[in-house]
Formats: sequence, structure tokens, C-alpha cells
Amino acid sequence: MKKFIPILLILALGAFLRFYKITTVPPSLSHDEVAIAYNAYSILKTGKDEYGISFPLLFRSFDDFKLPGMVYATVPSVALFGKSEMGARFPSAFLGTLTILMVYLTILELTRGHRLGTSFALSSAFFLAISPWHINFSRQLFESNGALSVLRTGVYFLLRSNRN
Repeated sequence: MKKFIPILLILALGAFLRFYKITTVPPSLSHDEVAIAYNAYSILKTGKDEYGISFPLLFRSFDDFKLPGMVYATVPSVALFGKSEMGARFPSAFLGTLTILMVYLTILELTRGHRLGTSFALSSAFFLAISPWHINFSRQLFESNGALSVLRTGVYFLLRSNRN
């Protein structure tokens, strides 16, 4: 159990930096955040987007056609927190925190058998946890943050499948 304490502390730091005052910093939702959250609310309540299309694969939004990943990932948090800043930003902060764990696990997998593998993995996770750009993208509802989390998780499981 002692060997998990460092990564748990790093994850706690990363979660704190991503969730602390998430509803007020940055001070307001951007138009993209509002569009994604509103479409998530619309899917939750009616099963249709704001244009009346049932469970679309692309969301028309402001005619910029958003990908569905973050919209559908936002549905549970909008159901839980309502139409609020927390409802909109929670999935991104959660996925940002998950990315820290996946970086740790990926580096552990890549350095398997190396005597400093755990140190490399912990330092990589720590630097991502305190990285200003990652904190910024995790505190707002950006599709790129969700994509990074899914990509990192996929890479980890790909590496893990090669071993098994």
C-alpha cells in the first residue's frame, strides 16, 4: 500500500488544481462551453440536439459542427449538477485528472524492468499535474482535453495488451 502513496498524492494535487474554484476561475463560460453544455442538457431532456436531430454524430452548434465526445460526456454531469458552471466543466476536470493517472501508468509500462521506471513515471505524472497548459485546458470544457485523455488511455491499453 505504501507504494501507491506518491501517485495518490500527485493525483490529489492534480485534482485540487483542476477543481478548486472551477466555477469562478476562469470567470465565465465561453460560448463553446455553453454550446456543449446546452446540447448535453438537450440530449438529456429530449434525446435531441438544439436543432431537433436525435442523438447526432456531429453537433451543428454555431455551424462549427462539434464532435460528440464531450457533449455526450457532459450529459451525466449536467444531470447531476444542472445547468451550471460545475455541470459544464466537471467532465473536463475529471478527464484532466484521469490523464495524470494514465500518464503514470503509460510511463510505468514503457519503462518496465528499468530500475528508475517508477521514478520516471512519478515525475512525469507530477509535471503533468502542475503543468499550466494542462491545468488551463482541464478547467474549461475543451474537446482537446477529452481527446488527450482518451488517446492516453488508448495508448496505455495498447502497450498493456502487447505484454499480455
